[in-house]
Amino acid sequence: MQGDLSTKSPATFGDVIPSVPGRLKCKEVYHVVMPQYNHRYGTKILEEVLTKCFDDATAANHSAIAVPSLGCGNLRWPMATVAQCMIDTATKHAQSGSNHLKFINFVVFDQAVHTAFINAMSQRTGAKSKQPSPASVSHDHSSTAGASYIKASNAQTEEVTFTIYTSDNQAAKKCQDRIQRMVKENTTQKTFYEPQLENIDQPTIFTKVTQIEKSFGVSIDIDIKTGKVSIQGNTNAVNDATFEIMQFTRKEGGGHSEVDPKSYLRAGNKQKYLLALANEKIKLPDYWTESLRKQFSEKNHPDALLGTESLNTVAVEAKIHQAFVDMVEKTWRSDLVGQGRDAAGLSHTCLKVTGIQRVENPSLFKKYATKRQELFNRAANKDITTLSQLNVNGAVNEVTTKALGIPELDAILYSEVNEYFLFHGTKPDVTTTIMANGLDFRLGSEVGMFGKGIYCAESATKADQYADDKNGRTTGEKKMFICRVLLGKPYVCTTVPKEKLQRPPCSVCKKTVCTDHHQQFDSVVSKTSNLFREFVVYDLTQCYPEFLITYKRV
Repeated sequence: MQGDLSTKSPATFGDVIPSVPGRLKCKEVYHVVMPQYNHRYGTKILEEVLTKCFDDATAANHSAIAVPSLGCGNLRWPMATVAQCMIDTATKHAQSGSNHLKFINFVVFDQAVHTAFINAMSQRTGAKSKQPSPASVSHDHSSTAGASYIKASNAQTEEVTFTIYTSDNQAAKKCQDRIQRMVKENTTQKTFYEPQLENIDQPTIFTKVTQIEKSFGVSIDIDIKTGKVSIQGNTNAVNDATFEIMQFTRKEGGGHSEVDPKSYLRAGNKQKYLLALANEKIKLPDYWTESLRKQFSEKNHPDALLGTESLNTVAVEAKIHQAFVDMVEKTWRSDLVGQGRDAAGLSHTCLKVTGIQRVENPSLFKKYATKRQELFNRAANKDITTLSQLNVNGAVNEVTTKALGIPELDAILYSEVNEYFLFHGTKPDVTTTIMANGLDFRLGSEVGMFGKGIYCAESATKADQYADDKNGRTTGEKKMFICRVLLGKPYVCTTVPKEKLQRPPCSVCKKTVCTDHHQQFDSVVSKTSNLFREFVVYDLTQCYPEFLITYKRV
């Protein structure tokens, strides 16, 4: 089934996607795309989805269809609303005179939802109730609570039987819990503030929000008075939708800060400083190539240089070169070379840096900078604590690359959102791809201690382990990146998690899989008994590979 779905085009709200049934004992499976409940839409989208399902089943000459209580789980549709809409839409189909469906079965797991369906069924004029035959029920997973049928108004059409199946047994509960866990693992909610929304007329906001919701499959709530924006949905989709919202408000609301954010800092107002950073016009770093920065300026070229064709690599200035050489040398641990499962075959004593290039990719950096502005917003609302202020089991939590106190590097980072320079070792054959597209954890291995993520290190010794295959070490020049990394609100992990992470744990209850809350940490920082600390992010926009180090093992 999954293989069949992978060949289909991307779906948006209201789509119905048929697939082969796999191991299920049916002829076809319809996958529907539903949004979180929003009173603005009413039941229109649910009616459209159901109508498509019934029409497609009719066209395929199916005699029966089983439909779950769509939207009554994590999408938070009102049970009575769903039940009434599903019964009404099924009735219209039955009375259309063109159907071949003889049985429409409603499958629910929750007793309250079951009651809502029974009430909706009983309200239909002419509805009758009867107990269906036991043969129609799977004894493993369902116990029949009741059935009703409605006779179609077209005299030539046979009556259609509506049946409601429900179950309170343990197997059904396990199934429901598993589905909820899967949804939660891949769902996140982000809240940030866009005060310039009040400068945009409401119809424009409504149109744009509706477009973004449909494009990315997310649910968006906006309070125009306060500028509060909440987005919920698939983690990657939420990130993309956040980017779109922030770009929209800056373009339409004139929200770029004209005041130097540092003026607020000098005045002692850190909150205004952070909010100014969150709303200022995105610019490329001051030390990047001047001609590239000029072209990127949104004032002159709003959509300029947002493709990989603008990728630029240049040798760094002498002062920055020396700063990174110092970072490599001062984080080097010769006593730990060859130790650990990923360090097999290593016995050298130090690294000799032979070259440093700056990676200037405006497209990637803009996404990174937009993510950073989102974190500035949260930091202004005191949702982020700097890593140096955390104290977990007495551990010293400052990152080594920051503790070195190299002013040329510290000056271009924002500690308020836990932005650091960290090492990432990689094989030479993928460096070009990384410079063009960024680091993508989805292509990584699942064997990492903290699941599939972007792993970075505070020691060049650790990063060096991944510059070639541990089962076939090579001579010659090697590569590693020094990345800007946004740790945001970090989860400091003192024990190895029992299960592989797909994202950071819940920031409320600290569970790796949480079905009760929507707030997650932004990163994982390990403080275990291992030789080196791990720094892991699970969002592509939280890491920008800015410098490529070429070196030799000595």
